[in-house]
Amino acid sequence: MSKLDRLAWDDLRVVLEVARQGSIYAAAKILKVDHSTITRRVAQVELILEQRLFDRSNRGIRARPEIEHLLEHIRQMEVHAAALNEELGRTIGTQTRTIRVATMEGLASGYLARRIQDITRDDASIRIELFSNPHIVDLLKKETDIFLSFFDPLIPGLISQQIGETAIYLYGSKRYCANHGLPTSRAELESHRYVGYIPEMISIESVRWLEQLVPNANLVFCSNSVIAQRNAALAGAGLVVLPTFVGEETGLFRVLPDQIRSLRPVWMSVTRDQHLLKTISRSAKAIARVFAADDKFLLGERLTLEDGPPAIPAVTP
Repeated sequence: MSKLDRLAWDDLRVVLEVARQGSIYAAAKILKVDHSTITRRVAQVELILEQRLFDRSNRGIRARPEIEHLLEHIRQMEVHAAALNEELGRTIGTQTRTIRVATMEGLASGYLARRIQDITRDDASIRIELFSNPHIVDLLKKETDIFLSFFDPLIPGLISQQIGETAIYLYGSKRYCANHGLPTSRAELESHRYVGYIPEMISIESVRWLEQLVPNANLVFCSNSVIAQRNAALAGAGLVVLPTFVGEETGLFRVLPDQIRSLRPVWMSVTRDQHLLKTISRSAKAIARVFAADDKFLLGERLTLEDGPPAIPAVTP
């Protein structure tokens, strides 16, 4: 019996997941087994191959350079196994495939959640998990299947495409207007109160929109939640800079829209391996279609997400 014949797929999956996560405990959590099982299976593969697979240190576990070719073969086996599982599920007609979509809170809550029905309409076997995260998600560690962001990750192994664009405006509320008035020009911006992100907690540069549009803004309320920012602005705490999918249809109105406006691209990324799976590929295409259909709303040219009147140049209370 050759070494290859003695290798079990479940053991190889464990080796791959430990290499991805850099941690026995993280791999155990992903695979939903006890960490002792992970340790035992890694040891089993090392015994069969008669070589050490990982270097261990205080910073975690790192795959040794000499097993990279082995890991690549296991990745390909994983892709084929997933494709086979997908095909068998479709043949039997009983499998529900979960697709995890990760993105920033505003895009998740303010837009995608309202379009889930359109995304899944053509495939009843798909269940969407919408994962809101303020940080960059590691697709290569399989933390998610599809990642939406305001930037191109530029990471080898990913397929990324720009699927849309959204406008960023300065918004105010009737309450704020009644108590503090509104700026009538850029020169008056510094004298007003603002709501925004906690500066030192911003991990994605593309959301520093307040700094870009209103330098030296007088921040009176900060939150790492864009929804909390919107609600504080509605309560009259200050003016706020928001993308259209968070600011529109809420009771806020645009302030100096002809002067205070910026654009952010929306990028969608999947791994090259995951892109080969039909359910993920179809879901990605459905998301891209939804963004294309809503481009006028996202760019601020239409006031409502559903079909409605075109946006007017200035919106006032």
